[in-house]
Amino acid sequence: QAEGRADDCRGGAGGVPVRRARAMPAARWVASLDAFRSVPRDLAEASATGAALTFVAVVTCSVLFVCELSAFLSAKPRTDVVIDTNQDSMLRINFDVTMMDISCDHITVGVWDAFGTERQNITKDVRKQRVDQQGHGRGRPYTEEELVELEYSEQSFTKEEVAELDSDWSSSSDQFKHDDFDKVIDAHDFTFVNFYADWCPHCRQFAPTWNKFEEQVNNGQDEILDADGVKANVRVLKINCVEFEEVCGQQKVQGFPTIMLFRRGVKDNVAGEFEGERTVQGLLEYAKAQVAKRHIHTGAHYHSFFQEGCRISGQLEVARVPGTVHFQAAHTNWKTLNFAFTNVSHKIHSFTFGRDPASTTSLLPSEYKRHVDPLKGRTFTVDKFHQAPHHFIKVVHTRFDGSKARSYQQTHQWNLRTVPRKTVPQAKFSYDLSPVEVVVRKGDRRWYDFLTSVFAIVGGTFTVMSMTSGVLNFASAQFKASINKIG
Repeated sequence: QAEGRADDCRGGAGGVPVRRARAMPAARWVASLDAFRSVPRDLAEASATGAALTFVAVVTCSVLFVCELSAFLSAKPRTDVVIDTNQDSMLRINFDVTMMDISCDHITVGVWDAFGTERQNITKDVRKQRVDQQGHGRGRPYTEEELVELEYSEQSFTKEEVAELDSDWSSSSDQFKHDDFDKVIDAHDFTFVNFYADWCPHCRQFAPTWNKFEEQVNNGQDEILDADGVKANVRVLKINCVEFEEVCGQQKVQGFPTIMLFRRGVKDNVAGEFEGERTVQGLLEYAKAQVAKRHIHTGAHYHSFFQEGCRISGQLEVARVPGTVHFQAAHTNWKTLNFAFTNVSHKIHSFTFGRDPASTTSLLPSEYKRHVDPLKGRTFTVDKFHQAPHHFIKVVHTRFDGSKARSYQQTHQWNLRTVPRKTVPQAKFSYDLSPVEVVVRKGDRRWYDFLTSVFAIVGGTFTVMSMTSGVLNFASAQFKASINKIG
């Protein structure tokens, strides 16, 4: 029996155990599925080129792996643009602005919206704080001479306009328009005007004297100097009150001839009515005496008007539609201003939209924080009369899914507007709400995306290096073969 059991264990050709012989076909079948078959070491050849390519492959894989890992750990948020879901009917505007040259007694806040609602001199939730002129000299009112000089020092006219402004108003059918007498007055330092009527015998008798005086002054034969000895721009002309009855009525001409001296920039423009001897010398002496009283060209410059500025802050509840917030000067019960010469230069400490934007800003990603208050710390100055900064702000409602925070992001443009002379300058902030909102979501990447990228990096790198090695080996073999043939 012992021998039989031994035969069972050792039976088989060549002395191979029966159980082992049965297991070998299964192992061979499994081995045939190997997709990563290796070449015996004796058949593989190492080379310096292969070592160099291996080093390059390892470095490349390492660098790309670090970059991929960094991108995986610091995924940037992604944004989607959708129709605005904010159904609030009201919008809060928060402002903190320093008006550099308007005192708190005179500064007012107003708002207008696309519904046609307009509110002036808003005081609710508005705070005012007196401030100095940033350490500069105290402000002072402009003198009358300074206002006139600064107002008209930079005006210029074309040749056609000069001819129009210097012409006599003798006939309404000549080549000139004669439609703006005030513009004629404002074009010269002084204008000496003879109001006459064709039918008046005194006017016809005085006409040769006036024509001679007009020729002498307009042609520069007699210079008329101001109080500083500077030549003044004096124009002499005449107006036919039969043809231009309305103009003569406005100037309250009651008899003919009436001779008036007009000075630009003063109330009613009338500097005086001539009642002296109607001779060329008499007219000339009167004109010189009147002009010599005035300092016309003194080199005046723009300066602070008030002795203080005003920092004005607060919030406004407005309809959630496009609109404009404006800051301007206003009269008080005890003082009347010349609005045309108010200076609306200002510095913006803050101008934001929404409720409690300061606490919300801390929750926002860094690239979005700077668009919450883009005007913060900026200064907008005006160095001439009849100018005012106008701000244009595009407001976009932005929602952050991760932190549940909401913010109003802004883009800003501005320009310096030139306003009409009799219009009150305003510092305007026009805003427009976008009909869409931006949704910011966390840009997470799945772990399997990261692993797929890593495997792609490793596989791709070694594949490229293997192909490069094959090309180099093939080229080397061909080169050696050609050398042998030559030898």
